[in-house]
Amino acid sequence: SCMCSISQSKPRATCVDFARVWPHNRYVMLKKVRATIDSYSMLRQGDVVLIAVSGGVDSVVLLDLLTHLAADYNLKLVVAHLDHRLRGDESRADARFVRQLALQHGLQLVSDSRDVRALAQQKRMGIEEAARAVRLRFLRETATRVGATNIALGHNANDLAETMLFNLIRGAGVAGLVGIRPVNLPLIRPLIDTTRAEIVSYAREHDLAWREDRSNADTAFTRNRIRHRIIPIMEELNPRLIAALSRTARIVREEHDAFLELLDAPWREALIEHTRGTLRLKRDYLAHVSVGVRRGLLRRGLEQVNGDLQGITKQHIDSLCHLVISSRAHGEIHLPHLRARVQGGDLLFTSRLARPSALPTRDVPLGESEFPSFGIALNLELVPWEKDLISLKGAGEDVEIADADKISFPLTLRTRRPGDRFSPLGLSGTKKLKDFLIDSHVPLSERDTTALLCDEKRIILVVGQRLSNAVRVDAETRRVLVIRWKEIT
Repeated sequence: SCMCSISQSKPRATCVDFARVWPHNRYVMLKKVRATIDSYSMLRQGDVVLIAVSGGVDSVVLLDLLTHLAADYNLKLVVAHLDHRLRGDESRADARFVRQLALQHGLQLVSDSRDVRALAQQKRMGIEEAARAVRLRFLRETATRVGATNIALGHNANDLAETMLFNLIRGAGVAGLVGIRPVNLPLIRPLIDTTRAEIVSYAREHDLAWREDRSNADTAFTRNRIRHRIIPIMEELNPRLIAALSRTARIVREEHDAFLELLDAPWREALIEHTRGTLRLKRDYLAHVSVGVRRGLLRRGLEQVNGDLQGITKQHIDSLCHLVISSRAHGEIHLPHLRARVQGGDLLFTSRLARPSALPTRDVPLGESEFPSFGIALNLELVPWEKDLISLKGAGEDVEIADADKISFPLTLRTRRPGDRFSPLGLSGTKKLKDFLIDSHVPLSERDTTALLCDEKRIILVVGQRLSNAVRVDAETRRVLVIRWKEIT
């Protein structure tokens, strides 16, 4: 149901007077959000920002605020909306609402719908996990198509607090207490320092309508119980609980990042060798460093071999620590997807996942081509650059648009190789392809078969994930390569 707040008209006042009388008015809110944006260097002059708008109050207020800040940063704004097909008529009504909202603001809208439930069953994922993965992929694809440098999300200070408490209840370590990061390019969260109460108050004062997702009130979900039951009790002890938890999250985040940075030197000292599927560390060195450093090094080792820490618990790390410091000359522990064993003076990690051999490199001509071994069909077309090429997307297809004059033809299709680096759209530098695939939540079992479209110099597209920043469309673009692809069986 559409929750439209109606407030009586208020007399006009200057910004200063208005700020004194109404604590959550536009002047104060804009000042606060601009401080967040500048504090975390979220935006640069001339950025193209894709705003994820679900229709909920957070995203509606985010859209309103960014339209008012657009002139200050010389921003181009684009609205994105995804129908997850989880709530039937309500989901479709959300999509209509967002379409009308974009029209009112005079902004381009890119919308789509995806069958999240089917994906969750196919990949054996939870609904929330599948929805998040689908949503992120849609937003990244859309950002590439419209040339967006940033994707703005509506997470607020309450979301951050709830995530921290949720992870605390689960017994998470320091990494879990970091909560939601304000910036994880291309994702930015301008409302991360703003409370839900401030957001709702702002929406009501400015007569902004929004949509309510009734599942947010269902206390069968742990996160909702935290929101509706636990936090109100804690606020009796500290009425400024949300601000306090936000402050704690920032401290934890900064200190955790510093710890990871400081871990680089011990890691170089502990590492003996790292080859595909195996990693060898100095057992004696691990045994004599502090417990915190030992745990950090072991976690990094597991992540290097497995690609992520999924399924790894505190108990697993404790068992590894015990193995390292014990007097036994031999010993072995089986962990998710790998085994760890003491071999003389070394600790050896070996992956138990079957590693598919690399697929042969294939030439990719212009026009249509099928690549059954990669499971995709490609269609490449050189066309003059036009400002809106969204309509080029066909049924069942995904599309990317690259600056043709930045590409060194001919093109090839291959899988990853040791040492591969990639420059994801929105990042000025490069990062290890392995790290990019981990950050993009590509399952470990799929990373060795992920298709990479390459020119003579570099990877220009990680198919299904992101275009390279090196071939992005910009103000100088005259000719583009339209890259369409779809899955085949």
